[in-house]
Amino acid sequence: MNQTAALQGDALYIFLDQAHELLNDYHDEQPSHITREDRIAAAVELMEQQTFAPTSALELERLHDFWLALGKPESANHLLQTHRHQVQFAEDSAVRLALSDIQSRMGFDKASAIALLLPTAQAISQLTDHEDADSFWSIWRDMVHELKAWEVAAIGVDMLRAQQRQNSDMADDNAYLDAMAFVQKAELAQKSGNASQTTQLVQSAISTLRYAPADQEVDFDRWMTLADEVLSAAPQSLPSLLMACEQRLASTEVSPPSQAIKTHRKVRIVRLQAQACAQAGQLEAALQLAPQGHFGLTDDHGDPFTSQQLQWLVQAGRLDDAADLALESVLHARPVSAVTAYHLARERIDTDPQRSITWALILAMGGIDEDMRQLLAQEDMAVHPPEFYMNMVRAAQPQHPVLAVIEGMKWAEKRKMELALPLLEQSVGQHPEFADSDKLPALWAARFAALPLEEALARPFPESHGGHWCYAAGVVLDDEDDLAPLMGGKKKVPSDEVRLPLVVRYYEMGLARFEQFWATGQGAYKDADLHVYSMLCNNLAIKYRFAERYDDAAVLHRKGLESSPFAEHQDGLMWCAILKDDDSEIVAEAERLWHFVQDHGYGRHDPTSYFSTVSMSLYKLDRDDEISIWLERLDQWFEELDEEDQASERRDYLATLMSMLDFQSSTQPELVLPRLRAHQAEVTSLRDCYPLRRLACALEAYPELLEESLELHKKAHSFLDKDDDEDERRMSREGIARAERKIGERDAEAGSASSGRKAWWKFW
Repeated sequence: MNQTAALQGDALYIFLDQAHELLNDYHDEQPSHITREDRIAAAVELMEQQTFAPTSALELERLHDFWLALGKPESANHLLQTHRHQVQFAEDSAVRLALSDIQSRMGFDKASAIALLLPTAQAISQLTDHEDADSFWSIWRDMVHELKAWEVAAIGVDMLRAQQRQNSDMADDNAYLDAMAFVQKAELAQKSGNASQTTQLVQSAISTLRYAPADQEVDFDRWMTLADEVLSAAPQSLPSLLMACEQRLASTEVSPPSQAIKTHRKVRIVRLQAQACAQAGQLEAALQLAPQGHFGLTDDHGDPFTSQQLQWLVQAGRLDDAADLALESVLHARPVSAVTAYHLARERIDTDPQRSITWALILAMGGIDEDMRQLLAQEDMAVHPPEFYMNMVRAAQPQHPVLAVIEGMKWAEKRKMELALPLLEQSVGQHPEFADSDKLPALWAARFAALPLEEALARPFPESHGGHWCYAAGVVLDDEDDLAPLMGGKKKVPSDEVRLPLVVRYYEMGLARFEQFWATGQGAYKDADLHVYSMLCNNLAIKYRFAERYDDAAVLHRKGLESSPFAEHQDGLMWCAILKDDDSEIVAEAERLWHFVQDHGYGRHDPTSYFSTVSMSLYKLDRDDEISIWLERLDQWFEELDEEDQASERRDYLATLMSMLDFQSSTQPELVLPRLRAHQAEVTSLRDCYPLRRLACALEAYPELLEESLELHKKAHSFLDKDDDEDERRMSREGIARAERKIGERDAEAGSASSGRKAWWKFW
């Protein structure tokens, strides 16, 4: 044993970093000739030569975990037992060391590890920091499952729920969490071989959600999360779960879901039904249902359902269908399913000559397409390089359209547009099922880059079999910064006026595809994403607003709100009302926007862009008294900004405030004047015509202040600069003239008053 001082603190961390480098050889650019076993042995020797005196739980954990990495659980645990009572640690550190104790014991004494599970769970349940507790429960559950301690695991489920109930922030989730706890215990009962208890617990989970109190958050997504868990524990209970879900939502949803939401939900339900059939060994039934679930949905993480569908097709011996589906997944680089498809091609390329061309295309794309290369970065690759498989296809089917799209996209990525164009025309241009969000914009970029503009526009319009793809094509064509790099930078991007009809046409094509799917449940894989549909509605509505098609735009914004609501739709409805000059609708839609933002947030919410207009509408509707409500909201918005944002928004805040006070001054002058005076010096110091002009306008409501109003109008006029448009210049001149006229009228009335007539500004 080395007699040097025991390591702790920074010296200990430096030592461990060096030991890790020795073990993992981080800095070797070339593969080392030293084997992994030799590295481990050297690191073990280094550790055994050193003494340690950790002063904190973190130092002790680092040492413990490094011993585990060396495959020495007994040494790790011995170190832990030697030092755990000597180190200083906080509440959560005791739990972390307890978990470490179990972790190392699992490597040499599982019985003692199991004995520690329950006391460790009790310690976790006493933690007051719920975020830390969640992390520890996750680690604890993994250990319990590895040790197969199912009874202890069930006790842990109850402990966790008891702890969660103490968190007032989770009060609305109690029914859902209770249901999930039941199904977790059902899975544990299943692992223990208790089938009857499994079924009972699943039914308890379903009933808990079905009859949850009205204040509980029980939406469709939570039913589906429960269904995913039920599927693995008791697939035979799925029908009763789906029926309970339908009954619950029918009685609790405030308004019936839109057709889009209904169809979107149906896809999720059909997937579950197909999976349940497959689990029950009813493969043909699963495959009959599968096409109705083969759509990309908003919350999907990749495309796992198609991966399952591929496996079912292979099991059923339907290899033609499997090959076609595999090619589709790889052609569009769909996460999860494309990886399954690639491995299927690897397995069958040498044993399935009937479909060898399809398998070869898949293997070629796996090595050529950038998205596929990323998906396969950690996977075993085909025996031969991609070009081998490309040559295989060229020899057998030189005109294969997928061959053309692979080669066309390869040239497009290299910005060799004259070479890419004919290949993309014969593939993407003639096969709408190929025209995805990468390939369709590439075709247009090749046309614009390689052809005169007139010829590029005269060629047949390439369609796309995917609502999402149409949306993506519209987005790229709409944005010069997106399109320019695809064109290669050698030619100027066509003007906005040239591209606009293409953008609108793709948005309208995508809209038609989405809505056909909502109506029929039939369509292509990319026709079913609710949120993309909502974004498309918003983008097309914006185009319609610019084209002064305000009613059509409003219809689209409402469709978006009914499918996947976000604030831009409510904002768009308000602007439709503003552009139509419909005062009642302006106020109503602004009210809805304000409350939507309060409930859901909106990063681009800018009250200064519309509060003045709302105030004018209220003024015109003889609802001036409501302006005070909007003034309170303006102040609330400004006060909630941080210091930096307040500084940048201060001018617009003051300008809006002066405008709103101007509209309020005619009927509530006694409320307005104090606020005008409070900000008058600051508004004047802005040296900005608009806010000072509006302050001057507001002062016109006070006959005794008309001279001051006139002086402020003139001062505001002197602040006009190049940024002020002709309307502002005109209104400034009119303000001066109006104030002068009012002074004349007031003085004339004053003259009449001396002969017994009452001045016009006096109340009577």
